[in-house]
Amino acid sequence: MRLFLSALLGVAAIAFLAPTSAVAATDYDCADFANQAEAQEYLLPGDPYGLDGDNDGVACEDLPCPCSTESGSEGGGGGGGESTPPPPPPPYHLPKAAARHAAHSVLREFVRRNPNVTAGSVGACRRLGERRIDCDAVARGHTTTTKTTCQLRVAVRGVNRHPKARLASSRCQTQDTRKLTAQAAGVAIRARGAEIAGKRVNLGFLERQSRVSFLGNAEWTQPSTSTPVVKEECFALMEATLASVRQVRVIVVETSCEPIAVP
Repeated sequence: MRLFLSALLGVAAIAFLAPTSAVAATDYDCADFANQAEAQEYLLPGDPYGLDGDNDGVACEDLPCPCSTESGSEGGGGGGGESTPPPPPPPYHLPKAAARHAAHSVLREFVRRNPNVTAGSVGACRRLGERRIDCDAVARGHTTTTKTTCQLRVAVRGVNRHPKARLASSRCQTQDTRKLTAQAAGVAIRARGAEIAGKRVNLGFLERQSRVSFLGNAEWTQPSTSTPVVKEECFALMEATLASVRQVRVIVVETSCEPIAVP
């Protein structure tokens, strides 16, 4: 008789434990439920889903209401297994289309707040998990003198079965689009050379230093006050820089004159 009772108790224990193990085999968390009351229904004995972190009998306390009004001893976590809870909802799978739409909202807000950009687009979106997707975006803008490009990364997460996006990182680069032409630099250098020489001068060499600057020299001859030298060859080395859209600033680096001996 004792052996029969032991075998009967063993079968009952297996039957009692089997449903709990089967339910716990699927991994769910608070993000899979829309509200606290719904999560409370799946707070099973032993909390196999880990929904009650502080063991107070209330599942997913941070979820919005409707909320469960039952106490911990009367709620889903304190039951003795007398009632079977409804099947848990499937894990929330964040769709890429929803993540991209949420990323667009973040991009529009970034463009609205950044005066250097006026438009943008969302690029590739990479899935990092069932409820985690990162999207790349680019914002652009330009003025008469500059061009700005911003590289953005938007992190989208599934929260309470809805996509929630935030700006994870941004890197902006502003480029000067102004460009000094060789013609404008030559005109400015010859004009400054004429002021120094007091007459028309020739342009010697002209070499680009950057998008907005040139190095060049003006050359001229002038009478000499010493004998037997009657002439001098002179030059002025100058740097022309684009100061604004229509103004070129010229800085004199060096001036020099060499005598020309008469044979």
